[in-house]
Amino acid sequence: MTNQAKMLRIVTLATLLPLGACSDLLNVQSPGRISDADLGNKDAIPGMVTGMEYNLSDAIDNNLEISAMLSTELYHGGSYDWADIPRGVINDDDPYLNGAWSQAQQARWVAEDGITKLQDILTPDEFAKSPYAARAYIYAGYANRILGANWCNSVIDGGPEVSNTVHFGRAQDAFTQAIPIAQAAGRSDLVNAAYAGRAQVEVLAGDWASAAADAAKVPDDFVFNAPIDTEMRNELWYETHMRPEYTVWSTFMEAHPDDPRAPWKILYDAHGDTAKGANGATPMFQQNKYEDASSDVALSKGTEMLLIRAEDALRTSQDMTAAYGFMNEARAVYGMDPLPVAASIDDAWADLRYEREATLWLEVRHLEDLRRWFADTGPAHDDTLAGRAVCDPIPQAEKLANPNFHG
Repeated sequence: MTNQAKMLRIVTLATLLPLGACSDLLNVQSPGRISDADLGNKDAIPGMVTGMEYNLSDAIDNNLEISAMLSTELYHGGSYDWADIPRGVINDDDPYLNGAWSQAQQARWVAEDGITKLQDILTPDEFAKSPYAARAYIYAGYANRILGANWCNSVIDGGPEVSNTVHFGRAQDAFTQAIPIAQAAGRSDLVNAAYAGRAQVEVLAGDWASAAADAAKVPDDFVFNAPIDTEMRNELWYETHMRPEYTVWSTFMEAHPDDPRAPWKILYDAHGDTAKGANGATPMFQQNKYEDASSDVALSKGTEMLLIRAEDALRTSQDMTAAYGFMNEARAVYGMDPLPVAASIDDAWADLRYEREATLWLEVRHLEDLRRWFADTGPAHDDTLAGRAVCDPIPQAEKLANPNFHG
């Protein structure tokens, strides 16, 4: 399936079940199309939650390229017509935007609607300790986080235009609901995923005390992935390994060729010269974070939680010793040498920003960081977005089809 076709694909609730399951917990096979009426029994629950997971992964996969270009993580050196997106200008009629928006909104709706269905199928006691219910809330939380972090404003189920911050409240509530259910189910992995997701949203909402407290509950080596299978296909892998469309050349990571968190290499042609992108001119520096079609994308990590605590230390008390303690604890997870404590608070902020850039590289996270740092009046300011889009607009297709939209 081409990237263009995938972005325009509409997957309804009746076709949620993929041919292969996405996790060991949800190891089910799809018998084909499932009608909505057939989802009202316990046998349907594994497939329903697999569908939620699949849609969330698809939403992440569909946003990888736009996010990487807008946030300057990758440089466009290929043949695709992305209009002005590589230059940081995104318009509501850009065709790729509608696919990214549709998949993210679908992931949110499928998870939120699925929670209601699970509450109808299960007794209250069963629901309160069901790992499926915990996962449903977690998927709803991450889908809302994606929408709130990447779009300037939003729409909920055909309603009027609302602030993007509405998704932060929905995400925080979903993660909060997931925690006691996951605890009752004895699923520490889901408990950690919920605390990590809630900490991410609290950062976006500016609630640093709560974010640091939640982050402290997550183990350093924890990782919660959006699973990508070969049918879905990791798009950044395809466009950098099967096609030379995007390059690390001329990005902030070009100056860091040996960082294990953000691996890349220079490609060479048959003559030993630096290979060129699909446009025939741009040097091809290949990202190697995603090395095959089924490379998963991290939704949250324990190392990010340490960086949240580091940023909180800088923000609340300018405690550089504590901040570097957390940063170096995160670096140790990757086998990296510790950083010396900076001589100034401005240098400490520069180190913190780079640590987040490298740790969350190509995970649809950098634009949200640039957006909040760009708006910050303190020492964490960042001018990378000067003259560039700070978020995605609501696509024109939504505006035209939604009678309640007033934009």
